[in-house]
Amino acid sequence: MADAITYADLRFVKVPLKNSVSNHLGQDCEAYEDGELTYENVQVSPVPGGSSGLASSAVVDKAGVRSEQPAASWSPVKSPAVGWFSRCPAVGLQYFLLGLFLACLMLGVAAICLGVRYLQVSQQFQQVTRILEATNSSLQQQLRQKTDQLGQKEEDLQESRTELSLSQDALKEKQKIHEVTEQQLQACQSEGQRTKENLEREEQQRRNLNQRLVNMQDTLRRFLSCSSDTCCPLGWTQHEGRCFYISHTLRSWQASQKYCTSLSSQLASVAKEPDKYYQVSLPSVLAELLNDSKSYWIQQSPVSYSQSSHCRKLEKWHESWQRYFSKCTDSYPCICELEAFRFPDGDHLH
Repeated sequence: MADAITYADLRFVKVPLKNSVSNHLGQDCEAYEDGELTYENVQVSPVPGGSSGLASSAVVDKAGVRSEQPAASWSPVKSPAVGWFSRCPAVGLQYFLLGLFLACLMLGVAAICLGVRYLQVSQQFQQVTRILEATNSSLQQQLRQKTDQLGQKEEDLQESRTELSLSQDALKEKQKIHEVTEQQLQACQSEGQRTKENLEREEQQRRNLNQRLVNMQDTLRRFLSCSSDTCCPLGWTQHEGRCFYISHTLRSWQASQKYCTSLSSQLASVAKEPDKYYQVSLPSVLAELLNDSKSYWIQQSPVSYSQSSHCRKLEKWHESWQRYFSKCTDSYPCICELEAFRFPDGDHLH
């Protein structure tokens, strides 16, 4: 039992459970208080020459105040939290220096930008100066040209004055000619007045002739029968642009043809019904004027039949008009036809 006995001095301090002290070097000082706290043992080296020393425990709270239990021997232990608190001002200084560095850097960039802008403005100023010098030289040259032109114009003006004097003399001569021309114009006006009077007399004669023409047209209308925009002679029947006239005088075919020709017409041409040899297509307005018991000569070239000439006639048979051949020397009434015409002055009666 003569050997020295070394006792372990165990102390308990509060440290963060989730983060170590080294992780709080770049954070605020108050960040140390976050998180859940626990205790850990700190082993202290034996005190040299110590006797039967007793282990003592120390508890460090958040405020950094250490509460100790009485022990046989004491050994000071520095907590990591205390070191962290001592390093917070250094971190703030680092941020301050960093901000100052950034501000200086921005000022340097601004100075460089201003220098570049100054250089640009200087170049623009030099360019504008060169332009102004060139413009000034051009304006001086133009001024000299204008001065020369002004001198030339003065000479031209003097020549123009001389020409004006000559023109005034010529104008006086023309005025004399104008007076003579004016006298001739007055003579022409007198002649024109006489011509106007003659025209008025001719216009009066024209109106008289026009009135006589109107009277003749009125008289002519009494001998015409007009429908729509075409007319036929009075007593004729109009149908689809054709005029028909029925002569009840008995004549041969040749005499009937001559009679229609004397009326500026010809014997009526009547078309036959399709697919029917004898039956004809007769306008209803014409059929109403025909006598059912009579036959009528119509247009058809004579044909030889039984050593005699036969001509076409129109005859009613079984409620329909049909074409038959008959001797051209027989006597029948005839139907004349001519094309309808417009009234001479373009008007028509309704």
